[in-house]
Amino acid sequence: YDLHNLTMVAEVRAGLNTRNLAVSNDGRWVLVGNYLPGNLVLLDARDLSLVKHIPAVGLDGTPSRVSAVYTAPPRDSFVVALKDVKEAWELSYAGEPDFEPRRIEAADFLDDFSFTPDYRHLLATSRKAHGGQVIDLDTRKAVTDIPLPGMPHLGSGIYWKRGGEWVFATPNVSKGLISVLDMRSWKLIKEIPTEGPGFFMRSHEHSKYAWTDVFFGPNNDAVHLIDKQTLEVAHTLRPMPGKNAAHVEFTKDGKHLLLSVWDTDGALIVYDSDTLEEIKRIPMNKPSGKYNVGNKIEFAEGTSH
Repeated sequence: YDLHNLTMVAEVRAGLNTRNLAVSNDGRWVLVGNYLPGNLVLLDARDLSLVKHIPAVGLDGTPSRVSAVYTAPPRDSFVVALKDVKEAWELSYAGEPDFEPRRIEAADFLDDFSFTPDYRHLLATSRKAHGGQVIDLDTRKAVTDIPLPGMPHLGSGIYWKRGGEWVFATPNVSKGLISVLDMRSWKLIKEIPTEGPGFFMRSHEHSKYAWTDVFFGPNNDAVHLIDKQTLEVAHTLRPMPGKNAAHVEFTKDGKHLLLSVWDTDGALIVYDSDTLEEIKRIPMNKPSGKYNVGNKIEFAEGTSH
């Protein structure tokens, strides 16, 4: 889509069941990950023409679904998680790339992941153990397990500085809690109780709060605002009581945020991020994710990537 004149300029069918895609930080390549067929599809970002099919096959010959694809800008590479073999892949697009996967050993089957701020490590969800693992992209090995209960949604986790040190927080799709980790020792700092399991989490470098939903269960109309320094729930909002409050996204300057109420009679609600005053309510049928272009292409703090 052309974001200036809001028209579609290219379209391609990349798979039968597509998981997600990533765009290289130079804007040259698009890598698409599929559940069905289990493969990666490399496209030219200029016109979406096919460049290469890459079958998702483990070192032992086992075929796999692709569970996540992201770009790592400082590394000039894509990083891929495989769902059915204990591997992650890194595919470089620096220079004249051949897009041959560089295999990385994982401790368990992978679901989704987030990068550390320096892009050296992955914080990945272990699909079968229902915990997490830290994977070193340089040594190509798993470093340690992260003892997290339930099913953490590490792909929606975010990081920020607390007392001068980086911390990482993740929602949990099966437990009513937020897990906060020290990113130096990988130890659990705190579990913050919530009113139910959550799916999405967001913040901004200029916001003192991390926003997280209660996506599942009877209290899914609640949104918790966690103080990033005290790690306590500072506020709980119910934008439309009885209706599912979901994904939030900040504007580039962090002054406002948009919240989705995921209902047929839902809305997109704009808040002042400091005063928490509702600025505008736009009626909408099941609005879902919203993504600020500036936050995404600059890989801003508080945005999962």
